[in-house]
Amino acid sequence: MRVAFTYDLTTDTGKLRLEIGDTVSDAGVKPDGSNFSDAELAYFLVQESDSVGRATARACEVLARMFAGYVDLAVGSRRESLSQAAKAYTDRATALRRQFGGGGRGAYSAGVLRSSDGHPSDEYPTSGSGNEYSAGNDDDWWRG
Repeated sequence: MRVAFTYDLTTDTGKLRLEIGDTVSDAGVKPDGSNFSDAELAYFLVQESDSVGRATARACEVLARMFAGYVDLAVGSRRESLSQAAKAYTDRATALRRQFGGGGRGAYSAGVLRSSDGHPSDEYPTSGSGNEYSAGNDDDWWRG
């Protein structure tokens, strides 16, 4: 199935394509050689508040997860180090997050509440935790 692919540097989608190297139709950056669709890149931009830098980090995080499922291949003299691609995308995403911020918007974690900086939070402790956050009876909505 062919995906919608446009490359226009006057748009944020085009700028994002340039940053991740996904600029040639049918010769994309995904492990199978396909391109990100325009809709996927638009989703990254929306999730990252229309910041091309942060959307680039998100695309690199997604690419790292895609490549993580692949192994290194050797057929005769030809070698492909796909595990190294996962590491390279992870490293690039980390550097971009340091530079542009973001990440974690809309992220959920089962069993642990996280603050906006990504660290575990005891802001709304479970009943019996010994942490009395409440300033009064009206504040105890989270205790059930």
